[in-house]
Amino acid sequence: MKKVACLTLASIFFTACGPSQSEYNALKTENEALKSELSACKIEIENYKNACGPSQSEYNALKTKNEALKSELSACKIEIENYKNTPDKLHAQAITLIENKDIQGLQEICEKFQKYHPSSPEYNKVKTALDKIVAEKTAREKAEKEKRMQAVNKLKKRYDDVSGITWYYNPYYTHYTNSNHTSIYMGKESNGKPWLRLFMSYYGDSWIFFDRAYLSYDGTTKEIHFDEYRDKKTENDTDCWEWIDVRVDESILSFLKEMVNGKSVKMRLTGKYSKTRELNSTEIKAIKDVLLGYDVLMNGE
Repeated sequence: MKKVACLTLASIFFTACGPSQSEYNALKTENEALKSELSACKIEIENYKNACGPSQSEYNALKTKNEALKSELSACKIEIENYKNTPDKLHAQAITLIENKDIQGLQEICEKFQKYHPSSPEYNKVKTALDKIVAEKTAREKAEKEKRMQAVNKLKKRYDDVSGITWYYNPYYTHYTNSNHTSIYMGKESNGKPWLRLFMSYYGDSWIFFDRAYLSYDGTTKEIHFDEYRDKKTENDTDCWEWIDVRVDESILSFLKEMVNGKSVKMRLTGKYSKTRELNSTEIKAIKDVLLGYDVLMNGE
C-alpha cells in the first residue's frame, strides 16, 4: 500500500515540472525565427505599398492643394508687382529713358504700364514720348538711307554688256592714263558683291620706270604691291606715261578709309626715278565717294 502511494506522488511531481529545457530552447528558437520572418513579411508589404505609390484619391487631393497654392502665390506676386510698379514710380524711371532716347527701355516701361495701370495718365505721357522718339529715329534712318543711296547714284556708271559688269567711277573727273592722279573705281556683277580697284598714274616728259608704289598720309605710309607685268602698263607719244591698276584687298581698303581723313595725303611712284605728289581735294573727295558707294553696295542701304 505504501509502495503504490509513493509511485503516485512521484508521477505527480514530474508532471508539475513541465517540459524539459531542451524542448523549451527548441520552442524559443522557433519563436525567434517566426518573429524574424514576420518582420521580413512586414518589410516586404511596405515595399509593395511604396512601389505602388499613393492612391489616386491621395494624389488628386494633393494636386488640388498645389493648384490652390499656385493661385495664391500668383496673386501675391501680382500684388508685389503692383506695389513695385506704381504709376509714379514707372514714370520716374521713364524720364531718364526719355532723356537718353532709350527705345527698348521705354518699351519695357510701357509693357508694365499696360499690364498694371493701362488707364493711368502717366502711361499716356510715356507712350506719347516713346512714339515721338521712334518717329524721329525712323525719319533719321530714312534720311540716312537716302543719303547713302545718293552716294551710289551720283557715281558715273558704265555697263559692259559683254562681261555683265557695271563699273562705277567718281563723278568729278575722268582718270586718264596720261595724267598724274590717284583714284579708285568699283565693279559689280548683277548678282554679286562689288569690288574695288586702285588706279595710280604718272605722266611726264621722261620715264621714271617705277617698280614700287606708295600711298601716305600724315607720315603713315603703305606700299602698294603689284605685279610689274600684269598690273603695270606704259605708253608714250611725245610724252611718257606709266600706270598701275590693282585690285583693292582688305589691307588697302582699311588704309584708304583712314587716308581720306588725313591732313596731308601723298602718292609716290619710284624706280629708276621717283615721282611724289600730294593728292588734291578733288582726288580725296572722289575716293571718299567711291568708298561710300562701295559700302552701300556691299552692306546694303
